[in-house]
Amino acid sequence: MQRADFYQLKSDDPASRYPLLCRLLEKAVASGQQVYIQCRDDAEASHLDEYIWAFKPDSFIAHGCAGDTNIAPVVLGHPNTPEDQFPKQRDICLNLSQQLAPTVFQRIIEVVIQDPEMVLTTRQHYRSYQQQGRSMQYHKL
Repeated sequence: MQRADFYQLKSDDPASRYPLLCRLLEKAVASGQQVYIQCRDDAEASHLDEYIWAFKPDSFIAHGCAGDTNIAPVVLGHPNTPEDQFPKQRDICLNLSQQLAPTVFQRIIEVVIQDPEMVLTTRQHYRSYQQQGRSMQYHKL
């Protein structure tokens, strides 16, 4: 069954999502899963690309941006990324954008901060994923 996970953080800073995001990426990649990260736009994808490179000096999370010729288990894109640039395995979509995640992924993860606009968007996403018949999980951190 497809599922959706929401991780609620106490912070209102969008960058506070990145450490949790990288820990989730490490876990997913270690278990052989492929992840598509849907960023808000190219600027966020570029910033996140740099963050992932520097996350841990003693480890590496193989990743690339949509459209790269390298095949990596983690692909960064945005809501306008063509579906043929998603990872071949449609395991996880980690959604950082205001748009709904593509429905082709088995698992959708959203990391929520305490920004009023984001909370409203998250509630809408929750209802939409629930209507898709996904198993829903909510994690308060």
